[in-house]
Amino acid sequence: MLANRIIEVIIKQIGDIMNVKVFRLNSGEEVIARFEEKEKTTILKDPAVLVPMGQGQIGMMPWMMYTKAAKGIEIPNNYIAFTIEPLDELKGQYDSGLNKGIVTPSKSVEKPSGLKLTT
Repeated sequence: MLANRIIEVIIKQIGDIMNVKVFRLNSGEEVIARFEEKEKTTILKDPAVLVPMGQGQIGMMPWMMYTKAAKGIEIPNNYIAFTIEPLDELKGQYDSGLNKGIVTPSKSVEKPSGLKLTT
């Protein structure tokens, strides 16, 4: 039935939105992406590298955009230093800016108190 198919599509879209994390790689890069975890690897789907833009802003640029990685980029789990939930505003910017080049948030993203940004 059409109604069941519509419900399936909506549930998948909600799942895709919820399945977004920021990955800090051992190289120091910070990547936001949808992902699929496997036993020894993680597939990053629609990854975007986070780029400091100054004045408290963060830009996003597609990561590895010069490749044919339409189904995602599979990386070994031991190459990931850690993963963390992105702020809602950052997740929203990521979702609205997929595959559109560089995106600069309209508002400054405030870092939570007690954290120190190091590069």
